[in-house]
Amino acid sequence: MKRGTRLAVGSAVSASLTVAAGVAINQILDNERFSWWWLLAALAAALVYLGVEHWRGQPDPAGRLKLSDQNGLPPIADELPDAGWGIHLSSFLSGPGPHIRRPIDEALRAALTEVAEGDEDARQFLIVEGERLAGTTHALARALTESLPGWRVTAFVDDQSVRLPELVAQAASWITPQTGVIVWLDAITVDRLSEFTAQLITNLPRRLVIAATVHTEDITDRDGAPSARLDSHVPSLLDEYALHLNLGVLTSSERDLITCTPAYAALRPALHDRSRDWLIGRLMISLDHLRQALTLGRGESDADRVALLHAVTDWQRAQMPPPLTKKTLLKLWRAYRRQLSDLPPRTRLPEDAFTRALEWATAQGSAAGPQLITRDNGYQPHPLLALVAAEPAPTGWAISTPLWAHAERCLDEGGLLKLGQAALDHGNFEAADRLLLNVSLQRLESRTMRDLADQLMGEGRLNAARTWYLRTIEGGHDDVAPRAMATLGLLERVQDQVEEARTWLLRAAESGHDDVAPRAMATLGALEEEQGQVEEARTWYLRSIEGGHDDAAPRAMAALGGLEGEQGRVEESRTWYLRAAESGHEDAAPIAMVELGVLERVQGRVEEARVWLLRAAESGHDDKVPKAMAKLGMLEREQGRMEEARTWYLRAAESGHDDVAPGSLASLGELEYEQGQLEKALVWFLRAAESGHDDVAPEAMANLGVLEREQGRVEEARTWLLRAAESGHDDVGPRAMADLGRLEGEQGQVEKARAWIKRAAESGHDLHGPEAMISLAVLEYEHGRMREARAWFLRAADSGHDDEAPRAMANLGVLEYEQGRLEEARTWFLRAKQSGNAEAAARGRGGLRELDRHEEESRKAKWMTKYGDFYGGYRGPDAS
Repeated sequence: MKRGTRLAVGSAVSASLTVAAGVAINQILDNERFSWWWLLAALAAALVYLGVEHWRGQPDPAGRLKLSDQNGLPPIADELPDAGWGIHLSSFLSGPGPHIRRPIDEALRAALTEVAEGDEDARQFLIVEGERLAGTTHALARALTESLPGWRVTAFVDDQSVRLPELVAQAASWITPQTGVIVWLDAITVDRLSEFTAQLITNLPRRLVIAATVHTEDITDRDGAPSARLDSHVPSLLDEYALHLNLGVLTSSERDLITCTPAYAALRPALHDRSRDWLIGRLMISLDHLRQALTLGRGESDADRVALLHAVTDWQRAQMPPPLTKKTLLKLWRAYRRQLSDLPPRTRLPEDAFTRALEWATAQGSAAGPQLITRDNGYQPHPLLALVAAEPAPTGWAISTPLWAHAERCLDEGGLLKLGQAALDHGNFEAADRLLLNVSLQRLESRTMRDLADQLMGEGRLNAARTWYLRTIEGGHDDVAPRAMATLGLLERVQDQVEEARTWLLRAAESGHDDVAPRAMATLGALEEEQGQVEEARTWYLRSIEGGHDDAAPRAMAALGGLEGEQGRVEESRTWYLRAAESGHEDAAPIAMVELGVLERVQGRVEEARVWLLRAAESGHDDKVPKAMAKLGMLEREQGRMEEARTWYLRAAESGHDDVAPGSLASLGELEYEQGQLEKALVWFLRAAESGHDDVAPEAMANLGVLEREQGRVEEARTWLLRAAESGHDDVGPRAMADLGRLEGEQGQVEKARAWIKRAAESGHDLHGPEAMISLAVLEYEHGRMREARAWFLRAADSGHDDEAPRAMANLGVLEYEQGRLEEARTWFLRAKQSGNAEAAARGRGGLRELDRHEEESRKAKWMTKYGDFYGGYRGPDAS
């Protein structure tokens, strides 16, 4: 007997006995009269079946067809409707519309023609990438239908337990001399994509092509880099062995084609908006029903439904490894429902509410809207729900905490790895941290660990970042570990952990890494400079420069120029700045040019300063160009070239630089004020005040207060000084309080004056505090409150300020003198004389002379009182 015949007989026997087993089982289940004969028949059937299956060898591949014709075979390409391919219905057309030529059409047609003709060099793996609704499915399906119309389309249910090679082998079994086979993988997942190997692609049978679409957001992270879940071999594999095409936003020619196509007349108004980068699917497909389904109403049922859709959609967005079962979905729904309505964790939720929501979501689609959840290898959301989820809130949402918590509880190490990588891709670094901490170091890629560490550091979660940098270093990767050492050094530096920072930067500097080591040396130079270790800093900067690194060396030159300048070594500073300026480095050169301009200006070499600042202003550097303009304005202002100064300040003000532009507005105000152009000054100060800059705006407000006060506009002055005083600015606030106090004093509002000046005096500001103490003491003095005046003068004298403390001492001398406390007055005048402050010392000397004169007159007065009658009124020798 031939093997084929035996297989047929075996199958027939197996089928017959299976019927007997079924009858016995049904009798038992239905509680009918039990028959031992039927039980024996069932056992026999099972034994025969097992034997036949073993005889037949390995079972057929387990891939289940998602699409089939009436005979159970994969359908023919040109007989498959758009919906079968996964193309969404247009909201503007009742059926398929005219095809709009896309930039990838020609490449697809050429590649598929080579496949159809059996060309040995044909690319048999075609993948079209684009954002959701970019039109990837439509473009690839259209090309397949036109180029391979009679080929069968094998689209399998996405069951991850069936490996890709098995699916390909199963698809190959349908190849005939007349008919080829398309393996259709629409919206391929990262896990499935990672199964591709060079061997699989190069050994594909003739007349078989794998056609896949992939969503860019599914294979990249939030920054557009390859997803952490994507195996590292995949990008190079696609470049070398696949035809990998990208489909982006609509081009000008595509816009024009749509505009000229009568069927798409309704789209013309949108296409006139050239400021928007349209995806073709965004124009064609309406998402209103999905958005409406995801909108919370007032009813409990709305929250039940939205929680269900969120849970199912998040499962798909995170690409959770196992299928989503009803039991798991119920657990997730409860967690999502509580979170959505901000309910306590143990709030009981009735299961029938879940059941009703699930019945609503799985109801067959109709003209009113599509089916929102299907059950095909687990519960799955409508393909466009993930797109709506990515929209801005309140409709869209980030993958929610309950999903990550479920993953942490329920997945094995492999699943935790995949979900941790997914959390990293989606920007949920807290979840990634928790999930990946449960994964052994051996299973983690170094780049994943370092990426997570970098992101946690960016969020300010420094302890968690430190953990991942340490794990990355422990991994020992030749490239990634030294980078982690250097970044960990920076982290410890930010934390003021100097010794730890030094240790890690030293390890990075000594790693021998071509890129990291020179950078670490320069950073070590900066660290040692911060610590006042000048020689060590100089050594590390020089080592970095000697390495000749294209980026690190010029930066170290500029830094060394600054170090030498701080040490007063002007020529050395100039030398290093010159080298950095001439290096052509995009950052270091403009930095050095600005610093050279400042250095030459301080040295009185005005022309040289002007030349370097002009070069910096023309460098194109986003930061240094505006700064150079502002410094040129300052230079020209100092030289009395007011028109040139005004021009540069204007250019700097118009630059839009966050710091320089507001500062230049204020500088223009000061310039016009100095020129007596008070109304123009007012305009510039107003613009500076309205800039919102943390430092410049309060300063401008205070200046406006002073300007309005000088113009006699008391209410306006009061308003601006009040805004400045309440700005919270550490420097301007106390000064404005004192100015506001003086203004109120001038208006006779003594109590208000006293209150504002007291606030300034008690502000703790190093300068404005002591100044206000003296002002308040003078105010109290003028109103005869000598005890209060003395107290404030004493506080000012004890402040330790180089100028204000000696002033207070001299004033105390005057106050005590006038109160007749001459010994106390002498003490204060003497302290003022010895203070080192020229003005206070002069007042102290004058006060001491006055005291001496007063004492001399007192002695004469006493002498006259005692001896005046005896001498007949004689008062001393005759001056003549």
